[in-house]
Amino acid sequence: MQIQLLGNTLLINGEAMQFPLHIEKLQHLLGNARHNEKKHNHIYTWDDLGILAYSKNGQAVEALTLDIKPGNYDFSPASPFNAQLLIEQTQYKDYYQQHIREAKKISKYDEGGTLIVHDFEVWFDIEGGDLTQVNISHYTPPPPKDTEKYRHRKVEGETIEFADFNFKLAVIQHLMYDKKLLQPAFDLYDFVNNHAEREIDIEDEGYEFIPEVTAWFEDLEIDKKYADEITEIVQEGGDEIYGQVLRFWDGEDSTFNITDFDDTRHFKNLRKMTLFHSENLPEIKAMLAKKGIDVDDI
Repeated sequence: MQIQLLGNTLLINGEAMQFPLHIEKLQHLLGNARHNEKKHNHIYTWDDLGILAYSKNGQAVEALTLDIKPGNYDFSPASPFNAQLLIEQTQYKDYYQQHIREAKKISKYDEGGTLIVHDFEVWFDIEGGDLTQVNISHYTPPPPKDTEKYRHRKVEGETIEFADFNFKLAVIQHLMYDKKLLQPAFDLYDFVNNHAEREIDIEDEGYEFIPEVTAWFEDLEIDKKYADEITEIVQEGGDEIYGQVLRFWDGEDSTFNITDFDDTRHFKNLRKMTLFHSENLPEIKAMLAKKGIDVDDI
């Protein structure tokens, strides 16, 4: 038996095919498969060949998996894949080694990676230095980057000049995510997908402040016309803004504590603040009480 990726064509025993594959044609070529219907898809297993096919509707196959080291799942094949797989007329293990620097990884901890071969996306799963699976599916190019989407527009009127970045973030939470007055609402993953200057790896970089993301919020101008909208500021660890600015923040430290309350002067209708806990909360309460602002902490 031979499987080959040649140009934009998938060849199985010399039969040319294209994704999505049809399960009946696959079974005609490979023999009857064992069928497992799962919650979100159908899995067809050729036990003797070490091959699995995945289908959302039970007919159109979106992906083939060659199980080199089968696991212990109910759909795992009884035997490993031992047939020939050629990629551009090169044995698949050799092809991967020749193109290993091109392989895209989900995170820096992945041993394997994905190669784009013409119309195909080929994922090599490596665990403990051993190749365990090869997954073949159709490659869909990502949509073109919208480099203008997150470009800042100058505010026509006066802007609010903030002394404390964390105070500004709390205001953005209210205006952008709660009241939806600032648009477009910043979405970290969408921002990264449309960022052209460099590739940002959220899974790798999201434990620290990503410079481009921090700069975006620092440079965001807020029109003074929105100041009267702020009657209360509430800081909560689950606020949308904190997951956007620092993706994997655990809420267990003082990273987003407000330390300079001079910014309250911009918000004449502000009457209450619920703040992250801090050691000097009594002093903050006393200071803000003089401005007519009640303070609680969480």
